[in-house]
Amino acid sequence: MPRVSTTVIIGFSLGLLLGAPPLPAFAGPAAEQLASQIDRVLAVLGDPEFKGDAQLGPRRQAVRRVTDELIDWDEMGRRTLGAHWQTLGEGERRAFVTLFSELLNRAYLKSLDRYEGEKIVVTGDAVDGDRAVVQAKVVKTDGPGMPLDFAMVRDGERWRVWDIRMMGTSMVGGYKAQFTRLLQTESYDSVLRRLRERVDALQP
Repeated sequence: MPRVSTTVIIGFSLGLLLGAPPLPAFAGPAAEQLASQIDRVLAVLGDPEFKGDAQLGPRRQAVRRVTDELIDWDEMGRRTLGAHWQTLGEGERRAFVTLFSELLNRAYLKSLDRYEGEKIVVTGDAVDGDRAVVQAKVVKTDGPGMPLDFAMVRDGERWRVWDIRMMGTSMVGGYKAQFTRLLQTESYDSVLRRLRERVDALQP
């Protein structure tokens, strides 16, 4: 099996979540809800109407319309900034979440463009109140599956993703470490400027 970096797998996995169509409100275990979302994404990716470079724009636009239904950006932003989150006002928090979610959208949606038939198979979950970790594996056509965990939080009747982890690597943990290092030597406003510049440098 070809060697695939953890970053690529996490990006692909987030891309699948970012690409899922909206679901009606329903109750059910976290694992079942995530599996249902992934099944819908794979159906979209297999739709001939979304194939080819000509459909790149429409596909990404459709994906962007539903991201807020699938990912808890506030929870992800709070976890990413850690203790510094508590020092921010509501407006500052909203500005960070808006930029951070835009960064992830622009960076990881490109993973969908490299989709080559991989599957994410949900194998179970561990639920603790309003928190859950859903176990899954990425299955390629030419080798065994690679384990993957989705950290989720309950939001009303649905479960939403706030982190993706693989082989001990947390997507949110990686970003948290970067922001922690920056905030040790720079002001928050300076770090926010860096984030905005990085977002602007990425093709929508």
